[in-house]
Amino acid sequence: MNRNIEGHGECEYRILIIGVAALLGCLMVAVPASATLPSCTVAATNAMHVPNLTVTTATDVPAANGVPEYCNLIGTVTTNGEGGGPGTAGFELDFPAAWNQKFLFLGGGGFDGTLPAATSEELIKGYATVSTNSGHSTPAGSLTGHALDDNPSFAVISPGVSNAPALVDYFYRARHQVAVAAKLLVLAYYGAHTITHSYFSGCSNGGHEGFVEAIRYPDDFEGIISGDPWINQPGNQEWSLRNIKALLTQGWIPYSAGPALSAAVYANCDALDGVMDGLIQNPAKCSFDPNSLVPETLTQAQANALRLYLDAVRDDHGNIIFPGATVSEIGLVAAGRTTASTGIFANEVNTPAPFPSGPQPWGNLDASATLWPLTDGVIAYLGYYEPSLNLVSNLVVNDQGIVNDQANTLLYRRLSPGLATDSSLLLPFISRGHKLLIYDGFSDPVLDPYETIQVYNELAKQVGGYDEAQKDVRLFMVPGMQHCAGGSGPNNFDTLTALEKWIELGQAPDGMIATHYVNNIRTNPIDRTMPLCKFPEQAHYNGTGDVDQAASWSCPPNNRSLLEIGPNGRQAGLNY
Repeated sequence: MNRNIEGHGECEYRILIIGVAALLGCLMVAVPASATLPSCTVAATNAMHVPNLTVTTATDVPAANGVPEYCNLIGTVTTNGEGGGPGTAGFELDFPAAWNQKFLFLGGGGFDGTLPAATSEELIKGYATVSTNSGHSTPAGSLTGHALDDNPSFAVISPGVSNAPALVDYFYRARHQVAVAAKLLVLAYYGAHTITHSYFSGCSNGGHEGFVEAIRYPDDFEGIISGDPWINQPGNQEWSLRNIKALLTQGWIPYSAGPALSAAVYANCDALDGVMDGLIQNPAKCSFDPNSLVPETLTQAQANALRLYLDAVRDDHGNIIFPGATVSEIGLVAAGRTTASTGIFANEVNTPAPFPSGPQPWGNLDASATLWPLTDGVIAYLGYYEPSLNLVSNLVVNDQGIVNDQANTLLYRRLSPGLATDSSLLLPFISRGHKLLIYDGFSDPVLDPYETIQVYNELAKQVGGYDEAQKDVRLFMVPGMQHCAGGSGPNNFDTLTALEKWIELGQAPDGMIATHYVNNIRTNPIDRTMPLCKFPEQAHYNGTGDVDQAASWSCPPNNRSLLEIGPNGRQAGLNY
């Protein structure tokens, strides 16, 4: 998979192109992969004089456990312009001794603030990888109501006063300017005159970052992997706040109700794809009614809360502003492959709040909490710049689940720099022949997958249909997968190899084989495989063979089954 680094015959040409820094790279080329990397020092890398980039630590990491030797660099890039004042973005760069001449940017998650590390697979393939904290570091210590990975405090200088440069960096600037600087350092370090392929890969906010890169900087990457993308932060968190308030005001649903609730969902939905196999291929086709569980499993108040959970989000005038939840999210406990630990059973909302009317109903949350920290962070910090804002009040969402028009307008205006729902803005990226590979979990309880589908459908309309859209942008919906991973369905699949084959060999991914491990632990045995099909195709059971084996399934060409909408899809406000 790796490509050899060019030899010394190119050195004079490289020096003309990138200066004295190339000489250091040329000296580096002659060093065997097993030797100590001579350029892996703070002094040597800073002597390459990449504008705005400073290396603060350099570590030569020896080969171990099948991972080759690599140079790990940590430092900062000074950011400026593009709508904001000066800022500083941290970065982490990994340079393998045997470079494949390719570059991979690793997306972040949540509110960022940390430096995602390269995986062993990426280093084994020989990628030079980079990540960034998006212009701010997560502060030490706890923030009331937030785990460290979901800390939005960077957005506010003081109540009512935003940290404008940090927000610009977070929304878009830091990743672009770090990418530009990192590529220059890659060329200088290896003494190369070109990077053959530049890719981006991320999930959650990393998936959102991939969309933003494609929209704002279509030349940065020729291939982007975007998983469970947080493309509509204001809408998604209005949806989440509406759902949390429904449970706060109408009734708690304890863990103990999970198995019965899941059984009812799967009894209604599982067979709609032609086979009872513990997976819901198209939750929009379902017709599950929470009232069917009253009074044996749910109280009427709890059923009302669940119905609101599934409803489209509406404004004061009854307009749909965001889709409702997938019913498969509610039915997370299935086939013995997952537990009720997220979604409506998330740690911060399955237990009655100790401070139900306060700005932080659950007080300090542990690191597994997700729904409230993201919602509070986006609305109170990134939207209103008011850390003490009480979201339990009716300021944004009232007790009937209606979003206030004025609040909605404010949130979309202030969060617009990171909004990535206008599919027409992808057209410049597409016109360059670049590729966008999207995937999303149909049981994602954190970011509503229906929003991703709607954006993709709009793109297909704009370019003349799904066949045209699929030439450059492909979406793979993952039945049973939760947020970026986990869940009852096969949720491990190799998107990077799929993207490589698409761009480097012209082999577009018609499907990807996904794997499920026992208890979702990759060191455990495999208990299921199946193909993921390009949207709007739905995986089809061939009628014979083990349903837990991918060989028993296929992706029928030109199938449109995922566009079929039933009662739950209409309830969620879908109109494909």
